[in-house]
Amino acid sequence: MTITIQRLSYKQFLLLTVPFMISTATQPLLGAVNTAIMGHMADAAYIAAVALGVILFNSMYWLFGFLRVATTGFSAQALGEEDKRHISLALYRPAFLAAVISIVCIMAYFFLFPAYADFMNAEGRVLSFLKQYCDILVWGAPFVLGNYVILGWLMGQMLVRLTLWMQISMNVLNMVLSWVLVFYADWGVAGVAWGTLLAQVYGFIIGLVSLAYARERLVFSRDMGQQIIKGKALARIMKVNTDLMIRTTCLLTINNLFANTGSSMGTTVLAANAVLLEIIFIMAYFFDGIANGVSVFSGRAKGEGNILLWKDTIHIGLICAGGMALLWEVVLSIGGSALIGAMTNVVSVKILSLEYQWALQAYPLCAAIGLVLYGMYTGCGETAWVRNMMVVAVLVFAVGDWQLTRYWGNTGLWLTYVGTYFLESVLLVAFLRYVHILPRQDSHIGTGQ
Repeated sequence: MTITIQRLSYKQFLLLTVPFMISTATQPLLGAVNTAIMGHMADAAYIAAVALGVILFNSMYWLFGFLRVATTGFSAQALGEEDKRHISLALYRPAFLAAVISIVCIMAYFFLFPAYADFMNAEGRVLSFLKQYCDILVWGAPFVLGNYVILGWLMGQMLVRLTLWMQISMNVLNMVLSWVLVFYADWGVAGVAWGTLLAQVYGFIIGLVSLAYARERLVFSRDMGQQIIKGKALARIMKVNTDLMIRTTCLLTINNLFANTGSSMGTTVLAANAVLLEIIFIMAYFFDGIANGVSVFSGRAKGEGNILLWKDTIHIGLICAGGMALLWEVVLSIGGSALIGAMTNVVSVKILSLEYQWALQAYPLCAAIGLVLYGMYTGCGETAWVRNMMVVAVLVFAVGDWQLTRYWGNTGLWLTYVGTYFLESVLLVAFLRYVHILPRQDSHIGTGQ
C-alpha cells in the first residue's frame, strides 16, 4: 500500500513540505488581502472592523483546529500502519465531530457576538461594520470545519497535489471575489464577507471531489457506522483533541487580550497592530507548512515504531525552520516597509506600523523552533506537552500584558507578544525528552476500534 521509510532525506522532506508550505501560506495571504482592501478605503474603521471580525471567527474556528491538526496525525499514523480501516476511521470520526460542532457554532454565535462586542469596546462605526461582517460569515461554519477534516486527512495521506489545489484555488477565489465585490459592486465590508463565504462553500465542494479521487484508500461497512460513534474510540480521539482545544483556547486568549489592549489604545493603534499581525500570520503559515511536513513524517514514524525516522524528521525540520527564519530576516530588512505600505495607505496607520517593524523581525527568531516542533508533538499524538506549554505561555502573556503595557504602552504589548513565542520554543525543546515513539498500548489512539 505504501513504501516504508527507514531514513529521511532532505529531498523527501522538501518534496512533501514545500507544497504544504505553498498551500498553507495562501491562508494568511487571504487575510492580508482582505485587510489591504479595507486599508485602501480611507477609513481606519474598516481595517479595525475586519480585524476584530477575523479574531472572532478565529476564536470560533481555531478552538476546533484539532479537526485538522489531530486528523493529520491520526491519518499519518494509520498510513504507517497500512490499515485501510484505520485510515477510513481517521476521516469518518472527525467528520462526524465537525458536523456536530458546526451546528453548535452557529447557535452559539447569536449569544456570543453581543458579549464579544461589549468586550472589545470598539467605537460605534467599527461595531456597525463588525456586525455586518460577522452576520454573513457565521454561516460558513459547516464548510470551514468540514474543510479542516478533509485537508487534515489528505495531508496525513501525503496526497500533496490534492491539498495544494484545494487550498490555493479556494483562497485565490476568495481574494478575487472580495476585490470585485468591494471595489466593483461597492458592497464595502459585506463584499469581503460574501467573498469569503462563497469561497468557503467552493472549498468544501473541492474537498469532497478530492476525497472522490482518493476513494481507493477508503472503505465502509455497516459496522463502521457504529465504530464512528463508539464511546471508547471517541474518548481516545477526544483526549488528544481536548489537549489541542486547551492549547487553542490559550492561544485565543493571548490573541484576544492583545486585541483588547490594542483597542483600548484607540482605533489607529488597533488598525496598525492588525496590519502587523497579518504580516506575522503570513510568516507563521510558512513555518506551519514545515510543521505539517514534520507532523506527517512524525506520525508515520510513530505508526511504524521507527525512531530513526523520527530523529531525522526533527533534525531536518529544525534546519529548514532555521533557513526559513533567516530568509524572512532578509525579506523584512529589505522590504519590510514595502510590505506595510502594501497593506494600507492610511497615513496614521502606516506611520505607526513602521514604528513597530522591529517586532516583525523579532518574531521569526523567537517563534520558528516552537512552531515547527508543534507539528512533531501533534503528529505523534503527544499533545499533553503542547497543552502544558500553552498554559504556561498564556499566564506569562497575561502578566506581561498587565505590567509591560502599563509602563511602555504598545511597545510593551509587542514585547510581551514576541517574548511569549520565545518561551513556547524553549518549553517545547525542553519537553522533547518525554516523547514516546515505540509502539505502546495507546499507539492506535483515534484510529483504532
